[in-house]
Amino acid sequence: MTGGPRPRPTERLRRAQQSARPADQVLDPEDLGSARHTRHSFARSFLRVAAAQRWTVTRETWDIDAQGRGEAVYRIDAEGHELRLAVFSTVLPDGQRTDRVVADAWDITAALVEGPWNETRHAELRAQVPGQEKGRADAATLVWTRANRSRRFFDYVVDRLAEGRQPDPAELGDAAYVLRSTAFYSNGKFGLADYGRLPADHPLRLPYRSQMLTAWLLRELSYDLVEHCAAAKSPDAVVLDGDWRCFLGLGNATGLGMVPYVINHPQVLDAWCAVRELPLAYALGRTTSPQDARTARVRLLIDRARAYYRERDTLATAPYLPGPELAGQLDKVAELLAEYLATGSILGHPTDRAWHELHTAAGEIGLEARGVVDSVLVEVHDELDPDIDALLHCDQTLQVTPGQTCGELRSDVLDRYGWVRRFDFDDPGQQAHFWFSSQDNEEPRRGRRGTDPGEEVEHPVDIARAVTALLGDLERADDGRLVGEFLLAHPWHRGAVGRVQSLAGLPYAEVRANLLAEDFLPLHLQRFQLALYGMDNYSPQSTDWLRVTLFSGAPRASDTAAGTDHDWFFVRKPRKEAP
Repeated sequence: MTGGPRPRPTERLRRAQQSARPADQVLDPEDLGSARHTRHSFARSFLRVAAAQRWTVTRETWDIDAQGRGEAVYRIDAEGHELRLAVFSTVLPDGQRTDRVVADAWDITAALVEGPWNETRHAELRAQVPGQEKGRADAATLVWTRANRSRRFFDYVVDRLAEGRQPDPAELGDAAYVLRSTAFYSNGKFGLADYGRLPADHPLRLPYRSQMLTAWLLRELSYDLVEHCAAAKSPDAVVLDGDWRCFLGLGNATGLGMVPYVINHPQVLDAWCAVRELPLAYALGRTTSPQDARTARVRLLIDRARAYYRERDTLATAPYLPGPELAGQLDKVAELLAEYLATGSILGHPTDRAWHELHTAAGEIGLEARGVVDSVLVEVHDELDPDIDALLHCDQTLQVTPGQTCGELRSDVLDRYGWVRRFDFDDPGQQAHFWFSSQDNEEPRRGRRGTDPGEEVEHPVDIARAVTALLGDLERADDGRLVGEFLLAHPWHRGAVGRVQSLAGLPYAEVRANLLAEDFLPLHLQRFQLALYGMDNYSPQSTDWLRVTLFSGAPRASDTAAGTDHDWFFVRKPRKEAP
């Protein structure tokens, strides 16, 4: 299979693709690692739709004791569909809380279900959901999830509310939450519903929308739990109010399993990069004026981002910039924008393409500054909102085209995979690691070749190495030989051949990296994916995993029911002094 890029699903996206950044730049790991959430991140787009369609959430059952043990059921009415989140809550001793997949108990377990509801259904969930990996779901259940109380924040918030006071921002730090989610299982796992069965007009038909709904409901539960426990503790208890009403998010921690995912789902990677790149290309192509309302909006958001990152001065971010340093870079961007507003020029040059000039100048200042600037520029253009969802449904088939000639395939590899020649696989440093699934941890891990066990079950995520080997054998094959004949003699190349042929026309399907290399940093790919989900407050705990928050500052259930999706971009900490 050869040919040019496959057309994007709408005319505006096709035009944006023509002016988008080159694939080698988009797929550079450091560029991916500079990504920030945008208006098209899954959390943002989900809540925009929920508010526009006025989804309602009703706390239908609340059988919770003073410590927070018991059961709750939330009913969701979404565009004519009735769903429920069934929650099972307990209180684990601190020593038993862990984010690991191999945990066997959690403070919270829950299931998002659709269809008729009765006590029999509830009892079936009660018997299965708390066991998670040990349980089995029915085909009308969409998502299973679990979460733990924050050891640092849950009891603190309860105690403050019980005393009749709001939390102190200084005590909650830079990434505030009271529940921390640890997994969102779906799409057939444990017998859960296959999303393919959902009709095209279903409100959860879009990939990741069910998970986003579930995560948002967990965050709603976290507010309900701390306020309930505080009220049980004292008759003088208050609820979270003012800026605190929406500030607390949902905590999350993620590890190496995200990295093989985007390698094993290249069509998804192409779509996800397009979600980031095409709205940016569209924005960079717009003409601007210092007097335009969008220019004033960009200035407001840049100023807000400067304050947002400057006050995040305790969050551990290495190897990425600490918040105050990033704020310092954004100060330089703000100076350029002030020049444009005053004179119509940037760096002394008159321009009616200020967004393009800001993007370029921010890149000179630093990749992370440019990541923030790009998110702001996309934020002020909502024209592509209806188009973006169409990107997310992917044909993930990989298959061999045996009738192609070796000469055609070699030419295609050289054209689209020339980047693999950056890596010398005779250098041991380029094969220092291997990836495998750990039997003990039940999730992907990275091992050191020649030292750690597991090489015999190595994951085939070595795309650069596999394509390099394929190219070597293709260069020794006759140009006119058919690929089918070539594979009879070289069957070990079947996977690489099918991948190369099937991904023709998808510009963003391959990360420009060697995952086996000594210097490969997994955090870059993790951060890119987390930004697409809508997460922020990236706090790496090692080269392999990091903590984040989701939905901080986002609308609550009562807001969406009223049709409100308020501005929650770079939401700052509550600034009132704690009484």
